[in-house]
Formats: sequence, C-alpha cells, structure tokens
Amino acid sequence: MIFISIFVLTLPLKTEKFQEDILDKNFEKFRKIYNACISELHKRYNHIRESKEYKNNCKYKGKDRNKIFNNINKKYGLTEYSLHYFTKPMAKYFKINAMMT
Repeated sequence: MIFISIFVLTLPLKTEKFQEDILDKNFEKFRKIYNACISELHKRYNHIRESKEYKNNCKYKGKDRNKIFNNINKKYGLTEYSLHYFTKPMAKYFKINAMMT
C-alpha cells in the first residue's frame, strides 16, 4: 500500500497597500473572465444536450460513439481552442496578456 502525504505551507505575503490593490484588481478581472467562460460553456453544453445528434448518439456504445461526441463538441464550439477565441476579446478589453487567459 502506498501512502502519499500532502502538505501545504501557507505564508503571508509581505506587501504594501498599492501592491494589494493591484492584486485585487487583477483577481477581479480574472474572476469576471472565469465566470463568463463558465456561463458560455454551460450554454454551449445545454445546446448540445438539446440537439437530436446528441440524443441519438447516446443510444450507442463504443469507439464510434466517442468519435461522434468529439465531432459534436467541435460543431458546437465546446473545445479548448474555441474557449481561447472566446476569451481573447475579454483579455483585450481588460488589457491582460493573452498568455494569461
């Protein structure tokens, strides 16, 4: 039997007030982007689940089923790269480096 111990050491940052303000502003920007992404993904997922393609494909099993689901995900924009395209305008609006989104 293998036992894995995980410890987390939390240390307070020694920051000045202006640094805390900068961090707070950035965290707020990323929170807004994160929530927008979750909302958009939820909408796209609901569209997929309502589609006839999805409902018909749920009856099958096997590798072909997975291929069909992958194609449906691409069609409805439920892929990692489609989310990158969704976040680019927001990153530009918030003046955030695109590599961070």
